[in-house]
Amino acid sequence: LLRAARLGSHAAHAVSMIAALAVNALLPGAPPPQTTATRRGLLGGFAALVAAPAASHAVSARTGLSSVFTGEYDDPQHPGCLRSIKVGGAPMLPSGRRSRNPQAAIAGVDSACDARPEVSAVWKLTGSVAESGESIAIDFSPKGGPKDLLGVWEGDGIKFPDGNKWTKVPNGTPSRRPASLATLNSD
Repeated sequence: LLRAARLGSHAAHAVSMIAALAVNALLPGAPPPQTTATRRGLLGGFAALVAAPAASHAVSARTGLSSVFTGEYDDPQHPGCLRSIKVGGAPMLPSGRRSRNPQAAIAGVDSACDARPEVSAVWKLTGSVAESGESIAIDFSPKGGPKDLLGVWEGDGIKFPDGNKWTKVPNGTPSRRPASLATLNSD
């Protein structure tokens, strides 16, 4: 935040200097600009102007409903079965800083998908969303699968390396959730 404030201060200073110099150049009788600008300040301002657009386009992984991964999905390998992903906050690292990768809670069932499942039938996995927000690594090892299976967001769902694609269901799939739960808990 402090860095952004410095960039803004330098940019504002550079813009005012450019404006003052332009007025002075266009109006020969105008008084010289009143400034205490140094070469360092002016160059810092130009650097800030150049860096600001790049900083404004920085991408960071989103959490909650703003994450593209949060939602419920159709899995063609398990038709009609629950597939739910909730992206939460990033975990605290041993250094005392937060990770840049938000964690995800994944829940689902693999059989008897023609009726609402029992709570005991719901499996739960964990995942991690990439800092870019464009991919998710899911730990399928509790189900006998790979530890960090990478899924990439592709248009309307998550594409996995084996070609399987979970397609996001816009309004969710409440009929696939256990009857005793209005929503699935993340824990």
